[in-house]
Amino acid sequence: MLYKRILLKISGSFFSGQNDQGIDCHAVDEIAREVISLHQQTVEIAIVNGAGNIFRGRNRPANFDQVAADKIGYVSTLPNAMALAESLNRQGTDARLMCSFEIPSIARHFDVFKARQLLSQKKILVLAGGTGHPFFSTDTAAVLRALEIKADILLKATDVDGVYSADPRVDDKAVKYDNLTYQEALNRHLDIMDQPAFALARDNELKILVFKFEPGALLKILKNPNKGTLISN
Repeated sequence: MLYKRILLKISGSFFSGQNDQGIDCHAVDEIAREVISLHQQTVEIAIVNGAGNIFRGRNRPANFDQVAADKIGYVSTLPNAMALAESLNRQGTDARLMCSFEIPSIARHFDVFKARQLLSQKKILVLAGGTGHPFFSTDTAAVLRALEIKADILLKATDVDGVYSADPRVDDKAVKYDNLTYQEALNRHLDIMDQPAFALARDNELKILVFKFEPGALLKILKNPNKGTLISN
């Protein structure tokens, strides 16, 4: 493996499977199997998930307070994280759930030093709750957690095989980028991660690899990064 410790960012839409909303346990099991296949290669893994399958703040009415919407959003990451941790444990791994806010008997508060220790002990970490603050997306939370745990790279799972100049599903002239700098991604307003996340990664030289999440993808992408788009300085 090219990297020893990774952070995987996966959106909530992957948790609903073929459904538009909710949690599909079969889809969660598929995510867990992908993570386990990589973990078996001695890669240390932490996961940050979104919650778009449960609540999308961007779809709120104009008079819906953003602070309230963002709080609902980061609390909504918890059911996905709980389902994933349960699936990982049920399939024979040792997964631990940590959250930006503590919920007794459900999730311990995220502690960066404890998180690093657990990773070094080959535990899989599922990190819920975003940053725990409004106005910050789960993309920004993923970059923040990746930096805190000293991940070698952030893997951003999407439903296309990298970053394109436009949406390749609707524009057959869209061009795929094999490599980008953070500044190029910011200047071109590429809709893969929000700009605060890009800026935080750029300022701290955290590599981001954008790839298509499908069966076998995690193993393939770490052995052959050219299958995705690498964003770095």
